[in-house]
Amino acid sequence: MTNAADTDARSVNYIEVADPRLAFRPVAISDRTPTGDQILAACDVSPREDYVVLQWLASGDLEEIRGNETVTLKGTEPARFIVAKADRLFRLVLDDRSISWPLKKISAAALRELGKIDPTARLYIRREDEADELIADDGAVALDDIGVENIYSKREVWKLNVQGVVIQSEDPTITVRAALVAAGFDPEQGWIIVLKASDAKRQVTLDDIIDLRAPGVEKLRLTPREINNGEVDEVLRRDFSLLPTDEAGLNARNLEWETVVDGGRRWLLLSNYNLPAGYTITAATIALEIPPAYPSAEIDMFYCLPHLVRIDGKGIPQTEARVSIRGQLFQRWSRHRGPGAPWRPHADSVLTHLTLVDAAILREVEHEH
Repeated sequence: MTNAADTDARSVNYIEVADPRLAFRPVAISDRTPTGDQILAACDVSPREDYVVLQWLASGDLEEIRGNETVTLKGTEPARFIVAKADRLFRLVLDDRSISWPLKKISAAALRELGKIDPTARLYIRREDEADELIADDGAVALDDIGVENIYSKREVWKLNVQGVVIQSEDPTITVRAALVAAGFDPEQGWIIVLKASDAKRQVTLDDIIDLRAPGVEKLRLTPREINNGEVDEVLRRDFSLLPTDEAGLNARNLEWETVVDGGRRWLLLSNYNLPAGYTITAATIALEIPPAYPSAEIDMFYCLPHLVRIDGKGIPQTEARVSIRGQLFQRWSRHRGPGAPWRPHADSVLTHLTLVDAAILREVEHEH
């Protein structure tokens, strides 16, 4: 059974004390319930009335200890105190925590130490009628202005354009491989990868590291690698991934499909897609635009190449618009879901949209045969 004597035996017989630079040093103390004046005496400062004592609690709060106020020292870890010469305390808010500080200024380094701020996060002063002010890493915040400064930390979000797909990273560095995966591209497909900055561009490998903080970093450009005869490999492209159920379904139907990013837009291309009787051709390439937020965002309309023309020469309504994909003009079929059958992110997919494509194409000719 543990008793009070055992606990006292394990307790430390010193505290840690620092000035506002937060360089802590051990200070011996025998009383487990010292007053603020006793802490000042142990620190050998005088006159004591010119100094303040702040206890840095485990929660991160800074609490003033007045001269006649008693502190109970508990546990096996030394209590931490900040002792500084000051005639008043200044208030600030750091990440929604109220803090007292003995100086008119507080450095960014002290803010990071007090708030246990992630080294990759940035510090900002909240402003009411203007943009929040970034605090430089070697900067400081004046606390003697009117009002209480409200300071917060925020992890930086870095962006990179990967062949038209913008990805975000909370880490300022990222490997080329990770960037491709985040953008939905298969890194093993065999790409020629070029990193483009504002003033230069260079070829990179999958294992290269991109520093997103570097000035002018703009995009990664992907080009299918050439084979020995100088022609582009005719293997179907997989510029981005579909849902596993989509890919399995397309393969089960023996469809020739590829995913292509062109001009920042993501396309699923279905080659040699069979058409019902009634058109001047028996097969075409069908294109579906896949939104970056798919399946949360819906797939809408579809596109055909060659353009579909009825054998009887009658026009097909809402197919007049053209959209360029890889330099070829596809015929846009403007067909949309009705209010009675809206897109359902957890149920609809490429496969369910193809049932609408089939129905729309058949509807234009089904009464002619």
